[in-house]
Amino acid sequence: MRGLAACLLLLALLLGLGGCLDQKKGETVYAVYYLNQEEGEEAALVAENRPLPQDTEPIEGLLTLLLTEPEEEDLDCAVPEGVTLRKWSLHNGLLTVDFSSGYGTLSGIDLTLADYSVVLTMTQLEEVSTVMITVDGEMLPYRDHQRMTAEDAWSVLLPDG
Repeated sequence: MRGLAACLLLLALLLGLGGCLDQKKGETVYAVYYLNQEEGEEAALVAENRPLPQDTEPIEGLLTLLLTEPEEEDLDCAVPEGVTLRKWSLHNGLLTVDFSSGYGTLSGIDLTLADYSVVLTMTQLEEVSTVMITVDGEMLPYRDHQRMTAEDAWSVLLPDG
């Protein structure tokens, strides 16, 4: 239980870093979650702090960053190469993200990690509380639930105890 409490405290501190304004450059820095490829590491997803220029719309900008290669060499995109953002909408805290058909090829742990990469990145925005991901305008029928929160992600990604 102490381990979980420590992890949650660390998470709160890390999430507090998301959306910090870099006064020197006029950019806001957000945590973008990528796959951890470093051997011997327990965390499957790792945040890389990435700036958005001041005039960039945060939702569009973060979704674009999720589809681009990370700067750190031990990280990789959780979303498959070639997947594009078709559209997104935000209504009452629910962000619906529609990706191209390549996202629909994901299954199992690859789908879970891609989903939670998107969810953890997007829910750091104050206006986003829940994320729903569709492919070519359709929900994935084999997904166990369609609407995801950061709490859902952390309950799967953080080890017990």
